[in-house]
Formats: sequence, structure tokens, C-alpha cells
Amino acid sequence: MAPKPLKILKKGLNNFSKKIKDRKDTLTLKLSRNESISSADELWLDHEGNTVDEERVLHDLEKASDYERGLERLDEDGKAIVKKLKEWAGDLMKVAGKKRKRTRFYVQLNI
Repeated sequence: MAPKPLKILKKGLNNFSKKIKDRKDTLTLKLSRNESISSADELWLDHEGNTVDEERVLHDLEKASDYERGLERLDEDGKAIVKKLKEWAGDLMKVAGKKRKRTRFYVQLNI
């Protein structure tokens, strides 16, 4: 059975969060000690290192009556976030995309 779309998106967010964790933790620690960080690091924390938008989109899709309806209601930014989350899911998406539903057929034996 192919993974459900929300499960794939959650996997993508989890993969991304793991990827940025070390850098984000280091910068957060510096800020908590009132140390200065570069403007590039500040921008990274505010944009690439910030997963609030991704979490909001996941929350909106989870509370929708069904996934497809929730997806239709997203704005262009939300749809772009869904695309990013799918990409971040990596191998899970490749497996889900290649699976096909099996059709069953029976062979009648003439004995």
C-alpha cells in the first residue's frame, strides 16, 4: 500500500528538520548567550531555517475534511511548500510514485 500523502509530507518536514538541526541549534545557542551572528545567519534563521510555514500547511491539510480538498484551498505559496515537502521526503516519494494498483484476474481452467 502506498504511503498516504500527509505521511509523505510529514516525512519531508522531518527530513528537513534533521538536516538543519545542527546549524539552527548552534545559532540559537549563540543568540541565547547574547553573542552576535552574521547577517547571513540571521537571514537563514528567518527564512530557510524557519519551518513555521511548513508546519502551518501541514496543520491546514490535517484539519481539512480530505487531503485533496485541503490541497485545493491552499494558496500558491502553500502549494509550493507541499512541493518542497514532497522533494524533502526523498526516497519515500520515489517508492510511492512507482507503485501501481494490482489488477486481479483469474484463469479459468478447462479440464
